[in-house]
This record gives sequence, structure tokens and C-alpha cells, in this order.
Amino acid sequence: MQNTLCTSSSSLKNQIKLVVSDLDGTLLNSQHQLTDKTIETVQRLVKDGFQFMLATGRHYQDVHVIAQQLGVEMGLITSNGARVHGQCGTLLYESQMPSNLVEQVLDISKNFAVHRNLYQQDYWLVEEPHDVLLSIHHASGFKYQLCDFSDIDLNHIDKIYFTAEHDVLVELETALKNILANQLYITFTSPQYLEVMNLGVSKAKALQFIEQQRGIELNQIMAFGDGMNDKEMLKLAGHGVVMDNACQKVKGFLADLPRAASNDEEGVASYLHEQFWQC
Repeated sequence: MQNTLCTSSSSLKNQIKLVVSDLDGTLLNSQHQLTDKTIETVQRLVKDGFQFMLATGRHYQDVHVIAQQLGVEMGLITSNGARVHGQCGTLLYESQMPSNLVEQVLDISKNFAVHRNLYQQDYWLVEEPHDVLLSIHHASGFKYQLCDFSDIDLNHIDKIYFTAEHDVLVELETALKNILANQLYITFTSPQYLEVMNLGVSKAKALQFIEQQRGIELNQIMAFGDGMNDKEMLKLAGHGVVMDNACQKVKGFLADLPRAASNDEEGVASYLHEQFWQC
């Protein structure tokens, strides 16, 4: 691959040690793909001595394949922070939901017109097919397994997520929070996705774990994101960057942070070019 990056530096380049990026809506374009420019940029970043990580709501088995396409060693924050893996794939941290709370979430949600998904250790479990969800994961080949939720062991659940029309998900969010707001972390990742994790789980919490584990200070971390599940991480990082395609709610919450171009304009790569390799 031809190297088209510039070689000059900036004061920010000398400060940052770790770059963390969300996937969907951030590092991936709207076709959920990595572009050549993005791959090239990440590879140059690591070659220049920076550490790089992905922080995503996706499952580890899914993200691991995407990470391999980038061609560099990296740690992974997955399931919105419920799991953290080291550079060799070693599980460093995991926070699962108590089975009784999983049961309550499933009981509350069963009367809503939503598609329900469980991440249980290495598996993605659903009750009915959903072709659009499969197409989002086509790059990695990660697939769900069909099952009856009433017949499965509800232990070892990292994440539950729902997809439906936004208005329906808002109603479900209200119903869940009315009963479980103090026991689980409930957040939108986009208008069409509502997710539930163990209390205390977030990308920001996982980033704090990485900070302590690697001896990196928060002001040495640059983070990119676009979703409601990214806002705590972007606020925590010393240099949080909001994607231009982020929703207005995220932009309003993080109005003081710098912006990168949209994911379809290769915003992460372009921002790194501007800050680290200015022409």
C-alpha cells in the first residue's frame, strides 16, 4: 500500500500515547467497512510508536476479525466496556449482568415490538432472524444463533441489545429505567439501538482500567466517537474528538470538544493526518 502520509509533527503528537476509536459511525464508513486510508493511517500511527485500541459495542468475536484487517497489535474494548482484551486476545476484564436482572429485562421487553439480542460469552443469541443485522457484520462473518430465550441459561450475559423504530425503543427505555435504572447501565448507541449492560459498565470505565493497567495518564489519550455510548469516554479522555456525523444530542453534550469530519469522509484518518503529520 502506497504511503501518502506527511512526516511533520505537532505538540499534540508529542503528548498523546494512546489513540482509542469507536467503530460504527467512527472508524468504519456507513457501509461498515475500513477504507485503505484508514488502515494506512492506523498502521503508520503504530509504526510511529503510538498505542491504538478499538472501543465498541460489538462483540469480541466480531471485533477481533476487524482488528486483524488493520494489521497492527492492539487491545480491544468490546460490548460497550463489558469486556477488555489485551493485545494477544487475553481477557483482562469482564463485567457480566446478574442472571436475575437479565430475566427482568427479558420479561419487561417481551411485550415490545423489538428484536432482542444477547451476548453470552463467545455467542450472539437471537430469537428470530434479522438480515439487516447480519449484513452489518458481513466483514467479520460473525453470525447469531437462533434459540428460545426461555430455554437458555441466563448466566454469563455481557450485553443485551434491542433494535426497532426509535419511538418504540424510547418507550422500552422508559420501562426499563423505571425499574432497573439503579441496577443496570441502559443507553442508546444510535436511534435504532438500545443496549443494556451491568451497572458500572461503560467505555469510559474500561478506559480507566486501561489507563491504570498501562500506566498512561488521561491527558495522554485521544479518543474518537459518535454515539451516546461514547460520550463518557470522550469526556474522560484528555483529547476527545466528536465525529461530524454524531447526533445533535452527542454534539450538544460535548460542545466543547473538537470535531472530526464524518466517518464517510474518513474523519479519524484525516484528523490524525492534520494533528500528527501536517503537510
